[in-house]
Amino acid sequence: MTELLALLGGVLGPFLVLLLLVVPLIVVHELGHLAVARRRGIAVEEFGIGFPPRVAVLHRGARTLLTLNALPFGGFVRMAGATEGSSEPDGWERASLTSKVLVMLAGVVVNLLVAFALMFVLAGPLAERGELLLADVQPGSPAANAGILPGERISSLNGVPFDRFETPLVGLREAAGTDVQLTVLSSASVPREITLRLRTIEEAAGQGVLGISIADLLPAGPLERPVTDVVRLAAERTLEAGGAIIGGLADLFSAPFRSAEDGPALSGPVGIAVGVAGAAERLGFSGLLQIAALLSANLAILNLLPIPPLDGGRVAALLLRRALGGERGRMVEQALVTTGALAMLLLFFWITLGDLATVFGGGA
Repeated sequence: MTELLALLGGVLGPFLVLLLLVVPLIVVHELGHLAVARRRGIAVEEFGIGFPPRVAVLHRGARTLLTLNALPFGGFVRMAGATEGSSEPDGWERASLTSKVLVMLAGVVVNLLVAFALMFVLAGPLAERGELLLADVQPGSPAANAGILPGERISSLNGVPFDRFETPLVGLREAAGTDVQLTVLSSASVPREITLRLRTIEEAAGQGVLGISIADLLPAGPLERPVTDVVRLAAERTLEAGGAIIGGLADLFSAPFRSAEDGPALSGPVGIAVGVAGAAERLGFSGLLQIAALLSANLAILNLLPIPPLDGGRVAALLLRRALGGERGRMVEQALVTTGALAMLLLFFWITLGDLATVFGGGA
């Protein structure tokens, strides 16, 4: 029983932290819908934090209620005149198709902007240099032949300091088969410059291009960059985060053709919660910001999927309704929303089951 409680605490703690990260991101997403709806002249009756039942009314505007709700899993915007056949002049049903599409896509744009802003902070003001602490050096490897010893630290590659929020091994692999210059610090922190040739990818099979085992990536002080480099890195990392979720979705739908050893294609709430714990332990507050940036980018990409009730699905349903017209279009739109909601629920359970199997089964 004690072990079970400890395990539950190890998961529930990070899950609560995840909740504190995700809820603001969803609320900001909904604020995007609210802002553009008002800009396009569409009245909003309620902006809800969390999902009903309602707990309290935090503010009463001229037309909009700001409410706090009992289920703390996100938020919502309730448009005026959203019921079929509504005649409210500033309601959702009377709005133009262009206005509806812009409102639906506004949340996606806001999440991408938030992801970029967080990546900018991590690449600029909060950027840290990292030093690779070596646990072991393989005999006969390029590192061993150059006199690099276990317990020493590598601080830069070709004169460029390692970024603690990136994986230095990626840079080493990209330089495979070439001559590189490393800055190596002894256990007494005495630096020396070493030039060596890395193994090729073929030669490195299973051993690494440098032939080292890493104990840790240690913080080594602020990392200063020109503003132009910070903007470029923030944009690149935001795009990479979006690309990762697209790749994860592609792997998820190819799951029947993948082996069990490949691991889960995509993480759900449980898997992300465990990842949050790891990032917080390794990188502290900056690690949580990094997770928040990734989550914000993921929310944007997921909401572009043409599956109702996601924003992309709502846009697809609106366009299909316009193309079919009349009662037929309305019925098709409702059917798509209902079917999409069921599909999303099944997808959620599928991913969560995979997370639980990994966590409780000890998978990597």
